[in-house]
Amino acid sequence: MRKGTDNMKGKLRHHSNAAALWGMFLPSALGVMFLYILPFLLTLNSSFRSRTGGKTEYGFSHYADILGNPVFRLGVKNFFRFALLVIPLVCVVSLALALALKRWEPGSGFLFSMLLPFVVPSGSTAFFWNTIFSLNGWLNRLRFQCGLEPVMWDSGRWSFFIPVILYLWKFCGFFALVFYAGLRQIPDEYYEIARIEGAGRRTVFFRITLAYLSPVVMIVLLLAFIGSFQISRELFMLFGRYPHSDLYLFQHFLNNHLDRMNLPVLCSASVLLILVVCSVVMPVWLVQKRLSDTFEKRGEFNLFSPRNRSGKGRVRRILTAALALLFLLPVLFTISNSLMSPVEVTRRYSAEILEQNGLSRGGLHFMEPTLLPWPLTISQYKDFLLNPVYLRMFWNSVLLAALIVAGHIVVSVLGAFVFFRVKKRYMTILFMAYILLMVIPAQVLLTPQFVFFQTLRLEGSYWAIILPAVFNPVGVFIVSLQMRGFPQECIEAAQLGGAGELCILRRVVLPNIKGAVLVLTLYIFAEYWNIVDQAVVFLSNQNRLPLSVFLSDMLQGDMGLVSAGSVVYLIPICLVFAACLLGLREERSQSKTNTGSEEIK
Repeated sequence: MRKGTDNMKGKLRHHSNAAALWGMFLPSALGVMFLYILPFLLTLNSSFRSRTGGKTEYGFSHYADILGNPVFRLGVKNFFRFALLVIPLVCVVSLALALALKRWEPGSGFLFSMLLPFVVPSGSTAFFWNTIFSLNGWLNRLRFQCGLEPVMWDSGRWSFFIPVILYLWKFCGFFALVFYAGLRQIPDEYYEIARIEGAGRRTVFFRITLAYLSPVVMIVLLLAFIGSFQISRELFMLFGRYPHSDLYLFQHFLNNHLDRMNLPVLCSASVLLILVVCSVVMPVWLVQKRLSDTFEKRGEFNLFSPRNRSGKGRVRRILTAALALLFLLPVLFTISNSLMSPVEVTRRYSAEILEQNGLSRGGLHFMEPTLLPWPLTISQYKDFLLNPVYLRMFWNSVLLAALIVAGHIVVSVLGAFVFFRVKKRYMTILFMAYILLMVIPAQVLLTPQFVFFQTLRLEGSYWAIILPAVFNPVGVFIVSLQMRGFPQECIEAAQLGGAGELCILRRVVLPNIKGAVLVLTLYIFAEYWNIVDQAVVFLSNQNRLPLSVFLSDMLQGDMGLVSAGSVVYLIPICLVFAACLLGLREERSQSKTNTGSEEIK
């Protein structure tokens, strides 16, 4: 009788746990269904549908037109040439930098400097690189001083490397931080065993480090691909919508057709790209899944460790300072411009000859960038902070980013936990669908999402931006990969103690994936803090626009004023990053206290 009662209780507990899991997964599933899968299906339908003679027909005519379009072929060729170069390169450079960071153990200040390029407003970034590569920029100034003729860097044989440089500078630090977080999770016992058995460095790297980092590598690969579309913001600001043929990427093709709302062409082009990308992404994901499943446990994320005080500390500090300066240079440049008077900014950066000097030649005035402005003035900050329009835009950005980050973290952690707990074949297929939705360019889904929110009469509200951001599959992808390999013994012990699924997530799993939550928080905040395209498409009321839209027009506006706005705009992201670091420091001190107490006992 007692055995039957126990079986009945076990079944009820199982059904209760299953219901709790599906309740946790429901927000993510519904959000992805209505905001991503449904728009994608509309996109797919539009790519096959055409109207001739007032009748709707389905066929492959749009695909034939696209494949025969020389502009499309040029954009795709340049995009894949760009992606095949920068994605492996940024992975190798970022991993090498992360390995160096693990060996050096720098302070949180250096990690902070690494992140700044990823969060600097696109307008500031474009303005900095414009001072280097424009006709009257810094490189041509050096050539002029050496007696050489100026070069059109945006149309010469070296033009293709300009977006490569922009991409590496913007994403290397952030991806290195992602790798660094993964390296800090590798248990030291693996390396100690390998050292005892006499394994060489190459064997240790490929059999332990790289195999354990395979989920992180997959995260970086996917984020690097998404970033290859995000770099288009800077390219548009620097070279316009129709740049030189070597700089015309697939992103230009998408954005130009998005402006004309040419949905059939836009959809057909995107479907072709998605098929090619998925044929590469899916095998890579299966390989990393096989590798990551060989490890059964994860170490706790720890961003802070005692610094190495060896004799090489001085050299390492010098190298760290040099790297920090490299990452911070555009930020320092923006701060410098914000402290100049409007007259000084015009005098230094105008292409017109305002006065004859040693940098004037043939009707062209070379720029005079500086990191030490003189005389100093805060008039630009006064003009910005006392303008109610800019302040309203600033608080619009704060409201949008705060709601998006809070909602996205909750939905992503709950959805990833269900993927981790439910080991069914259909969940694997669903997870692959999440990956598929991640690689769809944002420009493709904007029009179907606009139609969806227009039907709900929400096209002019913040919900049209917040909801797609909250249910973006990228968060579920990042967190679920970090959960893979979590020890099942801990879950089973909690279940024996009567803990429910939500309690297991909150008390057992979540404390051990704080690194992934940190990375996701920073990524989502930076991504939607600098939002431009979605705001322009969905928000028709100028009073609702975020400040990032104003800062994106830096090259066409008052450069000093926009520089001051960019500096003010960096303050919230700096506070968010500092808060994350302080939270991890506190967690580490608590874990040390608990460990010490256990040792005393």
